[in-house]
Amino acid sequence: MQQEEELSPEELTALLSSYMPEIPGYRVLRRIGKGGMSQVYLGVQESLDRQVAVKVMSPAALTDEISKQRFEHEARTIAKLEHPCIVGIHEVGRTRQGLLYYVLPYLAKGHLGQRDFTQDEDRAIEVLRSLLSALEYAHARGIVHRDVKAENVLFDNADRPLLTDFGIALSKRDQTRITTAGLAVGSGGYMAPEQARGEVVDGRADLYSVGVLAYELLMGRLPYQASDPLALALMHAQDPVPRLPPEKKHWQPFLDRAMAKSPDNRYRNAQQMLGALNQIASGKPVEPMVDMGKVGAFFSARWKPMVSALAGVALVVVAVAWLQRDRPAEPESDFFTVQDSAPAADAPVEPAAAPVDAALANAAQAPAPGLLPVPFAQVTAEVSVVPLDYDPTRIGARELAAARRQIDRQRLSLPPGDNAMQSLREARALAPREPALPRLADEVVAFYASRIGDAVVAGKDDEARENYERIAPFVTELKREQGKPWVALRTSLPPALLKRLQAGLKALDAQAVDRTKALATALEVPSQSLEPAWSQAIALPKAGEPMKDTGAAMVLATVPRGDRAGLAAMRSEVTRSEYAAFASGTGRPASRCRNRLAPITLKKRTWDNPGFNQGGNHPVVCVSYDDARAYAQWLSRRTGTEYRLPTRGEWNPLAAGRGSGNACSDGRIACGSEGTVAATQGPASGIGLTGVRGNAREWLSDCARGCQRRLVAGTGWRDPPARANAGQADDFDADTGFDDIGFRLVRTVNASELGAR
Repeated sequence: MQQEEELSPEELTALLSSYMPEIPGYRVLRRIGKGGMSQVYLGVQESLDRQVAVKVMSPAALTDEISKQRFEHEARTIAKLEHPCIVGIHEVGRTRQGLLYYVLPYLAKGHLGQRDFTQDEDRAIEVLRSLLSALEYAHARGIVHRDVKAENVLFDNADRPLLTDFGIALSKRDQTRITTAGLAVGSGGYMAPEQARGEVVDGRADLYSVGVLAYELLMGRLPYQASDPLALALMHAQDPVPRLPPEKKHWQPFLDRAMAKSPDNRYRNAQQMLGALNQIASGKPVEPMVDMGKVGAFFSARWKPMVSALAGVALVVVAVAWLQRDRPAEPESDFFTVQDSAPAADAPVEPAAAPVDAALANAAQAPAPGLLPVPFAQVTAEVSVVPLDYDPTRIGARELAAARRQIDRQRLSLPPGDNAMQSLREARALAPREPALPRLADEVVAFYASRIGDAVVAGKDDEARENYERIAPFVTELKREQGKPWVALRTSLPPALLKRLQAGLKALDAQAVDRTKALATALEVPSQSLEPAWSQAIALPKAGEPMKDTGAAMVLATVPRGDRAGLAAMRSEVTRSEYAAFASGTGRPASRCRNRLAPITLKKRTWDNPGFNQGGNHPVVCVSYDDARAYAQWLSRRTGTEYRLPTRGEWNPLAAGRGSGNACSDGRIACGSEGTVAATQGPASGIGLTGVRGNAREWLSDCARGCQRRLVAGTGWRDPPARANAGQADDFDADTGFDDIGFRLVRTVNASELGAR
């Protein structure tokens, strides 16, 4: 689609923050999510009347045309993925401003991060099976997801997990990358070490993320947590895989291999990883792994002074065979690791660090023994003592200390498993009378109370409602209804909402009043506290209401909004009787009149003899643009109210409304037959105007061709059914009348006028 105008990425970002994007064929309702590379909106696909999610890429993410074209190519490739556990893509395109977007099904049942499977291993296995099945399908087609995480696993109406957001996926067949070389793309809490380093990745990076997700499902938290992305990336690259508690240790070998630091030590593909998962489901143990590289390095260094390179390789093979003498055979190309293997059965849950690398380095300098040594006999262990920031002998102290840390880090309700609300709920269940509990709870309440109050004043109703729905249940559970922050919020809401109601009433803005009332209801503010504005006996004007004009029957077309004036329009075209009074009072001669379909004719036509029979209530025709403007000036002088011809921008909304848009097919205007019908006859517009889709076409104030000609809008009795479209407009000589063109007048409406009714 051709771009409407060229805007900078900063201007486009500001536009996305202020307005809903315009997507052809979709009605965008509201923003429902925002990430580093995109913003997500809830919309309706108008052709099918179904809800969809519209993902608009950030202008800063794709700044040049080449990157945009690559993204579109990748998005269309991903759209071809058809799998029951992958969310499909309906459409890929660009807005008029050049913003890239793609349309997905709207899944309203939330994502995996909002559910707790820590006590339901069977359901966790089902979720992991679905994800591995989806990844196996995608990897087989050369697509690497690169952002597998809990938030990208959505649930459909059948409660099935579906993998979504392949938006930063990469095809292995295309070596060009959408992102800058060396840039790590993905979510830090789930990112494989090689991906964090910006290296080229394959499907094994996705399997690492699935391993992280498996740990999260089992424990309710991520395996590594840090305050900044760099520290988190280092933990993924260097820290050992965390040990599971005894009741879940049967998962440890599976996680050790899935989260191995080197891709070569992980499962070869999703199918192999799925096989290991099925072993867990059937109760069979998953074999631990040995790192082949470190075993080879140990023995080749140990025996290098005594044997040739070939003999060193042989010793490695012998040593590995000895280490695995009691293990069953593994498939070809399986990999093992010592540092990630499961602890012995009698090992503690939190094992001490084992400096394997140091032992291997020392072994390279040791004298060659006469016999093969016991492997890793020189490995030593060190015990680290970490002081706790709470008294472990006090019940609930650990949870309160965690809440303190989470509040300081602004982790109030997210992420799941590591937020202050959850910690304080757990603390209250353990120690409801702990003195620190209400103080910490009020800190959380104060944060949300401030955001709610600011959002109400700023008119950000969705934000106010969302924060209230998050904090109100917490206040009830922690019994903080009488806490200072909550009392202060409840006290401040009625004045703020009352001010908004009064402003809406003063501006005669019925929509603003309705929005404020809806917000007051959502925030549980009693209507009695918002009197008298809540039930003030003032009839807010609405489009379609009659006006009290003395010179013509007028209808309110648009309601004034703030500094913007409204518009009133004649209910029907000016009639022949009304124009006759003008012509008689001013002595204005009749203009020449033509048949616009047959310009050359000997038949003379005038407004009082248009060539067919007319009654006084028919729309006047055979009047020129100059005649119509003169009539408006005459009526304005007589009534003291300024009337004028409408612009095309004003006239088009007047014509919108009921019916097919084709006056002939509506069956109420005899298009193509000779002559007009009464001005009040025919299909009415949405605000009750007649004649806008048939009978007579109407002069507008807009000009064309150097203002030598004037525009005419709508349809008339001479238009064939194929052209009976209210939106069509043509231009004609301003001093000539036509036997199927009349006019109606409009005027400006101020809020003060409506308020005084």
